[in-house]
Amino acid sequence: MRSLYHFIISRLKINEILNNQKRIIYQNQTQVEILKAITFNNTIADSEWLKYKSFSPGGWAADYGLLYTLYRVLNSIKPKSLIEFGLGQSSKIFNVEAITCEHDEQWIKFFNEGKGGQYDVNVKKCELETITYKGYETLTYKDINNSFGNFKFGLILVDGPFGSDHYSRSQIIELAKHNLSDSFCIIIDDTERIGEQETVNEVLDVLKLKGIDYCSCVYSSAKNHTLICSNDYKFLTSM
Repeated sequence: MRSLYHFIISRLKINEILNNQKRIIYQNQTQVEILKAITFNNTIADSEWLKYKSFSPGGWAADYGLLYTLYRVLNSIKPKSLIEFGLGQSSKIFNVEAITCEHDEQWIKFFNEGKGGQYDVNVKKCELETITYKGYETLTYKDINNSFGNFKFGLILVDGPFGSDHYSRSQIIELAKHNLSDSFCIIIDDTERIGEQETVNEVLDVLKLKGIDYCSCVYSSAKNHTLICSNDYKFLTSM
């Protein structure tokens, strides 16, 4: 009985320590997100090209950290060819020159019928499929190669589809093989998760095999996102 008592007390103490650690992490993330929100709103305040400045980050949507990075990238390099995966708050910063891939027809309709309609988002409805990549099932967009051929993108934002346990949002791997401009920037959201981390590593391996020099970094806020860019855009890793 005594050993059982000590075992229970020990487990309770461990759970208390773990809960305290989780609480501290959450508090730190919240503080960083608040700071990013202030920084983002101050940065876009006098923007001439960002016409509409109303955003609702959080939940499944992009956080302020991602919106800040995206705005800084767009404002700094002014890419001519852009594509994003996942319709949402980030789409409001893009313009009609960008392609936004989204699978959910109801969400597209809701976005366009609400205030989202004023943003002139160029939405391409793309079907989803489950594929096997390196022995793991992962959810991705269907027929990416056929959809875009060898068209080159200067900026790719990956925030869809829903995350998978392994090699999440793997469509970016194929795009990295065939669809990057000489000067490019890739932003992959939710890279605090294992599935997205695996995909980031695959993209980096593709660039190495193709002999492409690159820089990369991880930005943190409520969530993490990873930025990968050509060497001439190295300054994007120190924003």
